[in-house]
Amino acid sequence: MWLNFLFILLIGVMALPKLEITEDGFEKTFQTNHLGHFALTAMLFPMLSKNGARVINVSSGAHFIAYRGLDLENLNGEKSYGPWTSYGASKLENILFTKELQRRVDASPGDMRNFKAFCLTPGSVRTDLFRFLGGGEEENFVSMMEKGTATSPSIRSVVSFKSLALLSHFSLFTKSVERGAVTQIWLAAGKEDDTLHGGEYLVNCKSSIVSPASRDAEKGKQLWQISEKMSGVPFQI
Repeated sequence: MWLNFLFILLIGVMALPKLEITEDGFEKTFQTNHLGHFALTAMLFPMLSKNGARVINVSSGAHFIAYRGLDLENLNGEKSYGPWTSYGASKLENILFTKELQRRVDASPGDMRNFKAFCLTPGSVRTDLFRFLGGGEEENFVSMMEKGTATSPSIRSVVSFKSLALLSHFSLFTKSVERGAVTQIWLAAGKEDDTLHGGEYLVNCKSSIVSPASRDAEKGKQLWQISEKMSGVPFQI
């Protein structure tokens, strides 16, 4: 099957060591990982084919960090900020957005035949998403893309012994970039047609469980409305 239109929402940041506000006035993790994806999808949605279009949102198992649910009054770190709690919340937002998008398309009177939105976790992949693993400052940036990262003299000169030990062990339990891309490529190729209906969260090309907070349809609806207001981009199905 040839897909008529596809986009993969992939760009992201992780565990920024301190609260950062973008020039647009939003907390950086929230804007990069969710709000930008929402606005881009909204603007491109009218261009989607009426038959067989796909939206693939790359989330993470880190959404379980936000197990208490999404605090809509703290999207910009108004009440508190933590590197991992902010990241976990943004990955929860990815899932809520994906499920709400599928629900709205399914409920629409239009003719978006066979449209499917998915979210997934690629797993722990050796990419520069882990750029702050070396100590939290940009000058201590550790690239996971380079072979021999943990034993490089240049790395040992800027990374603490504790972080270096963590990095060495971490590299043993992560995927290559090629392996990490398998699920989104599988979905992009339309291989799921006979098995998935849209709105699912996938791990290693298989539908998987999500946290109870990720199944909060009312919170997904509220996040959609807030995202429209914050981004200034209406999203009509």
